[in-house]
Amino acid sequence: GQHLLLDIENVDGAFLNSEERLAHAMLELVDECGLTLLSYHCHKLIPMGVSCAGVLLESHVSFHTWPSEGVITLDLFTCG
Repeated sequence: GQHLLLDIENVDGAFLNSEERLAHAMLELVDECGLTLLSYHCHKLIPMGVSCAGVLLESHVSFHTWPSEGVITLDLFTCG
């Protein structure tokens, strides 16, 4: 398998705090990578931030955000 862990800094805090925008970003990422998304869920955190997890036919993808820090962590694992 291939495992990508990525921390991205200096990202717009409004984007990182939007459950809807991050769900759309997950769909775009999966499509651009040519992967197959079976299901996904995004959850807005309190007081801020969003976590998204997706089940792929090929394994999984997840995002976790820290809007006040401008940071998003991406975890993408594929196998097969």
